[in-house]
Amino acid sequence: MNVNLKKTCVYLMGLFLLLSGCSIKRMAFNGIANTLAPFPAPKSDASGGIDAAAALTGEDDVKLVSEVFPTVLKMYETLHLSNPKHRGLAVMSGSLYIMYANAFVQTPADYIPETQFQKKNLEYLRAKKFYLRGADYVMQSLDTAYKGFAEAMAHYTEDKSAAFLARCKAADVESLYWAGCGILGAFSLDPMDTDVFTSVPGAVAMLERAAALYPGFNAGAIWETLTAFYAAAPESLGGGADKAEDAYQRTLELSGGQRPSVYVLYAQTFCIPAQDSAGFDEALRKALEIDSANQPNNKLTITLSQEKARWLQKMKGDYFLGD
Repeated sequence: MNVNLKKTCVYLMGLFLLLSGCSIKRMAFNGIANTLAPFPAPKSDASGGIDAAAALTGEDDVKLVSEVFPTVLKMYETLHLSNPKHRGLAVMSGSLYIMYANAFVQTPADYIPETQFQKKNLEYLRAKKFYLRGADYVMQSLDTAYKGFAEAMAHYTEDKSAAFLARCKAADVESLYWAGCGILGAFSLDPMDTDVFTSVPGAVAMLERAAALYPGFNAGAIWETLTAFYAAAPESLGGGADKAEDAYQRTLELSGGQRPSVYVLYAQTFCIPAQDSAGFDEALRKALEIDSANQPNNKLTITLSQEKARWLQKMKGDYFLGD
């Protein structure tokens, strides 16, 4: 087992044993919570915090991670429900749900043939559920800091909601990012859900605020999410081709061209609609050339993205006329 993953599981099991005892002092509980889910999230191991996400994303065996992920996720959720005001636990629980929805529910569903529509749609709805659950947990973190924040984002208005976002600080970027990702992930799978649709302007505004506060967060991850949204959404909802192209260029620059997901996004979002067959091939080639050994903390995401790239290569004939 990956050393960091094993270390995380040991910490979690120790905490479970403590919580299962007859009593535990709140100070001790908070101390352990701060170690397992520090807020703001640590930028390096120097903080002493345990970054469960890094332990998971540093593993390139997708099957191993898919098997252990629900255990880690539910343990953090248990801790969060036991201490709902702890922002680190809320963000960690929420982000893990969103990661799980994307990597282990939606992505496998993408590979289900269209002829199995019912099976495919059921998995998409399951992913949508997890996206929203994760977003709700992260929004709880923001609501703890700024009372009324969640309601303001759910019913976005330029005056009231923008005022809440103006109060956000650099420490809130991770929360803003994950909340926005969760809502937009759910929207992409079920755009006819009116409740989710109403939350989209707030989700986009959170991502744009996060990008303004910390443009380089996670090597351009915010811009990558915005690229996908801008490219798919009509101008009336805040999208547009020019905005998508600008966001993509920012993503490419900030990622240093070292995230295969960026090239996969380009192939799907730009090349397929434009029927740019050569650009499609080139983007997927670049995605597959990236060596995960050079990015030990991103092995899982690289592996998953390269699996998607190979699948797109195989399915190219379904997307391009004459191929």
